[in-house]
Amino acid sequence: MKQQYLALVILGTLALTPIYDACARLDETLAQCEQRYGKPQESPSDKAMPLLSGALNVSYQYQGWHIRIAFLDDKAVMISYSKIAQAGGDSSIKDDEAKAILDSEGNGNEWKKSWTLNPFAPLVYPKRWLKTNGSIAYLVGMNKIMLVVESPKAEEFRKAQATAKEEQRKASIPKF
Repeated sequence: MKQQYLALVILGTLALTPIYDACARLDETLAQCEQRYGKPQESPSDKAMPLLSGALNVSYQYQGWHIRIAFLDDKAVMISYSKIAQAGGDSSIKDDEAKAILDSEGNGNEWKKSWTLNPFAPLVYPKRWLKTNGSIAYLVGMNKIMLVVESPKAEEFRKAQATAKEEQRKASIPKF
């Protein structure tokens, strides 16, 4: 019985190995990501719809996955994972694929499912997880076509941008 269980664990690990290798890690540098995936791919969406506005946004295509990463101070602070669409294929992220990504991003910590009081949130973010260091992860859309992982630095950056924009707006009010 123990041997059968061990064999199943080993087979499961081997089956998920390509997915683990395809995962970037929060706080990795651009050079580390390039070593893993090669040179970033040119992506019009990085300019038109950046993952994190004001950050360096790059894209990679790796083993059937499209990986977009936002860097601040040469550290990955936000990563999105989505499957490269295949004709007639299902591009939704399955539970075992999401688990593999989250495990690789766990860095020794466990992700806990998170709930929200917003009744419309399940329509936009059907699944959401939190990690003890403040990182969050969520699946996007009802079809679960993208999994996004964010470090707390991404939210801090967005708040700083919003504060600066509000200060700029207030400073531009004429003296009537």
